[in-house]
Amino acid sequence: MPAEGHAATVRSDENGRMSRTPWIDGHLDLAYLAQQGLDLAHPSPEPERFGVTLPALRAGGVRLVLGTLFTERGSRDAWGYKQDDDGSGAAAAALRQLDIYRGMEDAGAIRIVRTRADLEGWDREGPLRVVILMEGGDPIRSPEDVRRWFELGVRVVGLTWALGSRWAGGNAADGPLTAGGHEVVRALDEAGVLHDASHLSRAAFDGLMAATRRTVVASHSNCAAITGDTPRHLTDEQVRAIAGRGGLCGLNLFGKFLAQGRPATLEDAVAHVLRVRDLGTSATLALGSDFDGGFTPLDCPEGSRRPEELPGLDAALAAAGLDEVDRANFRCGNWIRVLKASLPG
Repeated sequence: MPAEGHAATVRSDENGRMSRTPWIDGHLDLAYLAQQGLDLAHPSPEPERFGVTLPALRAGGVRLVLGTLFTERGSRDAWGYKQDDDGSGAAAAALRQLDIYRGMEDAGAIRIVRTRADLEGWDREGPLRVVILMEGGDPIRSPEDVRRWFELGVRVVGLTWALGSRWAGGNAADGPLTAGGHEVVRALDEAGVLHDASHLSRAAFDGLMAATRRTVVASHSNCAAITGDTPRHLTDEQVRAIAGRGGLCGLNLFGKFLAQGRPATLEDAVAHVLRVRDLGTSATLALGSDFDGGFTPLDCPEGSRRPEELPGLDAALAAAGLDEVDRANFRCGNWIRVLKASLPG
């Protein structure tokens, strides 16, 4: 449904340009970027390498994001841990990133969203609202550990990143939802944590959908029918399954996830949005840009390479015939609906 108040409308100025309206971006690796030395509080010193900063998000009208706790098995970087069974190492890596978000909140730069009440006024001026999304479930050391992460502020969990985890196969490491993964899903449901299906293998996706009756989102995944038949992207059947749960599919703006064998364009991004709309409904549309998530602004479509260029994506959707209500759903309305339904009171 459309977002509340002025966030649900789009207007044009006297020159016909799309007006700036609030956006929600469902997938940004803010802590990961900070660990690479980027000062998020100031404009980017390397705009061809980094496009995401708090000033850039503000300039683009992005008022709420899902900020990740991204951990990587085998990496020696600050976000890395040794191996699948290194639960303590993975947890330590995630806690280092959580400390970055806490520090930003203490400095008044962001406000972490823990309850529905924290969404109040999200679309007005003030600190960026951040919902914490755990991308890769290995920091969860056991099903009993889910409650601890919930108390620390995690509100969305994807059971794996590409390489798989103790709980589920990944898009680059085929495998099912494991026996322990079934237990973790139950624990996440009991805690009221939202499920993120991006990066799940096909078998693990099927296992998740069978293990829970709750809403499932794909925070930053595109359509396999357009980009090629790979588990990193969603089949038509998966899009329909997510839509059937009242979930959403966040458009990923990485060019290689939009088009095959050539530079991606805004029209390619629009094609993914329209296919999701046609497979589900306008209630399935959302943004999960993944800006700077292991790629640079130059790897995104010209005209939508950075947060401040998002109005250009809105204009392209309008030119393709997407009406005002559907665009409002895409920009923010669907994420607000899902978050209000999943967050504790």
